[in-house]
Amino acid sequence: MRPRKLTLIAGAFVLALLPVAPGTAVAADPPPDPTDQAMFAEPSANPVTLQRGGVSVTASRTGNLTRQAISVSWTGLDYSSSFTQNTVAVMQCRGLNPTREDCWFGSFSDEGDPLGSQAMSAKANYYAPVETSDWYTQLKTLPAGPLFSVPFRKVDDKDDKKDEYHGVRNANGTWRTFAMAIPTDASVGVKALEDFTPASRNYRRGRPQQDGSGSVQTWINTAVENTSLGCSDKVPCSLVVVPVRTRPCRTAEQGATPLLISNCAKATGTTAIANWQLLANWYERYVFKLSFSPSLPKCVGRADQAKFIGSELTGEAMRRWVPARCQSSSPSALDYTRAWEPDAMRQLGLRDPATASKYSADAAVVSEPAGPDDPLSTDRKPGYAPIAVTGFSIGYTIDKTVNGITSPVTDLKLNQRLVAKMLTQSYPGLFRPNKDGWAVNPNTGSNPANIFQDPEFAQLNPGASGFAGLNAAEGTQLSMPTARSDVFLALTRWVWADPTARAFLQGKADPWGMTVNKTYRGWQVPTDDYNLNDGWLAPKPGPGMDGATWAGLGPPAYWAPAINSWANGADIAMIGWPMTQSPGLKDPNDPKSGYTGKRDQVQLFGTRHVFTLSVQSELAKSGVLAADLRNSAGEFVAPTVEAMGYALDGAIPDKSSGVWNIDYAGMDKRGYPGTMITYAAVPTANLPSTLATRYADNIRWMSTEGQQWGQEAGQLPDGYLALTQAMRDQAAKVADAVAAQTGTIPIPPKDPVDDPKDPTPNDPPTKAPNTDGPNNGGGGKTPTPTPAPTAPSGGPSQPPVNNAGTKPVAATTGESLGWLAWGLPALLAVGLAAGVASPGIRVIAQPGHPVRRGLASGGSYLAGLFRRGRRRG
Repeated sequence: MRPRKLTLIAGAFVLALLPVAPGTAVAADPPPDPTDQAMFAEPSANPVTLQRGGVSVTASRTGNLTRQAISVSWTGLDYSSSFTQNTVAVMQCRGLNPTREDCWFGSFSDEGDPLGSQAMSAKANYYAPVETSDWYTQLKTLPAGPLFSVPFRKVDDKDDKKDEYHGVRNANGTWRTFAMAIPTDASVGVKALEDFTPASRNYRRGRPQQDGSGSVQTWINTAVENTSLGCSDKVPCSLVVVPVRTRPCRTAEQGATPLLISNCAKATGTTAIANWQLLANWYERYVFKLSFSPSLPKCVGRADQAKFIGSELTGEAMRRWVPARCQSSSPSALDYTRAWEPDAMRQLGLRDPATASKYSADAAVVSEPAGPDDPLSTDRKPGYAPIAVTGFSIGYTIDKTVNGITSPVTDLKLNQRLVAKMLTQSYPGLFRPNKDGWAVNPNTGSNPANIFQDPEFAQLNPGASGFAGLNAAEGTQLSMPTARSDVFLALTRWVWADPTARAFLQGKADPWGMTVNKTYRGWQVPTDDYNLNDGWLAPKPGPGMDGATWAGLGPPAYWAPAINSWANGADIAMIGWPMTQSPGLKDPNDPKSGYTGKRDQVQLFGTRHVFTLSVQSELAKSGVLAADLRNSAGEFVAPTVEAMGYALDGAIPDKSSGVWNIDYAGMDKRGYPGTMITYAAVPTANLPSTLATRYADNIRWMSTEGQQWGQEAGQLPDGYLALTQAMRDQAAKVADAVAAQTGTIPIPPKDPVDDPKDPTPNDPPTKAPNTDGPNNGGGGKTPTPTPAPTAPSGGPSQPPVNNAGTKPVAATTGESLGWLAWGLPALLAVGLAAGVASPGIRVIAQPGHPVRRGLASGGSYLAGLFRRGRRRG
């Protein structure tokens, strides 16, 4: 080596060893810009978790979805003391690797309600990396730092150039992003997102608690509710979770000016929800890919279908069963069309010479049989095979305020007389004696304005004075269809079986002086048909009196929220958007156009007070709580599977049709009075042999293989009790009769519950402990279980945890299901933690929450409860 080179190396070495003089600045390398670190999970029928560092994010269900509730939970995030810091954005987006423009997201009210009334903006160059999009709403050269706002993009499936961004380009080259809820305004180029309604606003913001945990509950939109996203089995979508975290300001080494550095240091709300748009936050997103079941449970490509029409009570079960039976390994396929039960029975007896059987339908799904003298019974002699046990429920979404703190009501009791009051339009709302000059409805007189002001309701539900809706204008009624239905017949049987409700309907005042609406006095129930009797119209008020907008309109009719299905009823409770109406201008731009009924606004958190009649499976799917109903023993019982099983005890076989009639008067005190049995009604005479074989095969499958609870295709969803052994035996006998076509209808010998005092061959080898014995304050008999693993803890008021024992796993890809994996979410399955999320979210930390009740009641209680008819997993 040359001497000069050696000298230079030696000098450099010496200089490196010399200490740096005090106060001398040493330039540090700027931190690297964040890069895209998104994590992805494949669709799963079970809870799936993504983990990064110490953060864990879980979605309760992402595979083969329909419109249904899901929960998102997390641990390990930074504490959020308010919605201006460390928030979490949860949104549904188009595509399996969506961009920010693909996400359905808008602004919130101060209380946390998703309104979309403003565009959301963030600083484009305070933080690294600097915004690279073209969505700057201010000039990029603005010294103080420009804002940007990501617009939603509506995709044109055929031509990308025709994609519509929700905003316009300004003359100076900047961008103007529109609020999601902005109406059409041709003068500035605004085209409204017509499907941005309360029914589609499913985006959420959450707050991590002090331990870093939290959760939100939301729902999944399909193309039916949200055409702009268009999510379906043909159009993939994702659920995206973006933690909004504290980011370091850019430095001079990263190109920031002194003014930008100063402004960034002074900025507040840097982790507010609008900053989900920052690339640094977006790069740390958690993407749960979603898959969707077809909109209708149809089996395409097979001509050997057994076609059933009828009850929505089995709708969710059929959504699971149809695809399982569509597989090539199935001897025959299954098809299902929803219809009101009386109409399904009518079609079963309606002749049609164009069909193979010469009838319009060959199988109906019902709870009520045809009468013995009905031509259907005499001509086709249908057998009734039990295929499902579920029932009606009264769902509710109600908020309460206690000591200034607002939260959802999680425990509600209703008796027969209160339900009778709602059914008969007996709450007058504003139109009762008052000092403001409102007219008085003569049919309801001085009755309490609504159920929350009813002393009977307050007696059953302490704290009702703090419930939302206490001072609402409308009278309280149930959301229900006006069509004939087996569900309504069962509801009115339960009401009529109670002496106090029966006396009220016949005109006797309750102990507080409330009387039935005069137009319903002497109402003939039980009945499967419901009509709105009160046609009273509000008169024109006198000078200075209130109520001018109601003149000539019918408050009782406008406040009767009609629904078109039990799923519709559950849906309006899920989103808090009742079907009630109030006066609105016929032409909003013409004050003189007069008034007509317009649907009321969505009820925001803190004001929600919705009741609905529905069925348990739909409420469970929608995450809507159900009221505890009073049975004939005076007990208020929640719609759990155990309670449904107790309700079957003592059911009476009908000697002509073979169905079991629920014994409301003699029901076990632990029985849920809304329990219903659903049957496949199939002719045992005059059915062609090929069709008879198909129907018999499907009855056998639905009553056996279809009774295993789970989340996969072919399995039983939440909200159903699996058939008891006696029921499966009866279904097998009906299937044999259908196959034989001899016109012989099997009649069960006894009730569908095994009786420890009267052993039968169906009894298991061991008996369950008596949970109603002397040590438990009772002395009644306990139905005996069929041995099985732990099953879901119940219906809508007590959603199941992951009963298969499968825990969420850390993954970049979750458990993948085929297109056949239909079903419902394991609602609130995992990760729900104390005091979480945004307003309006149910949390198991709240006293009395159903999940908390279910978990707290475990151990010996669950061990003592019978597990009827459940198959081993």
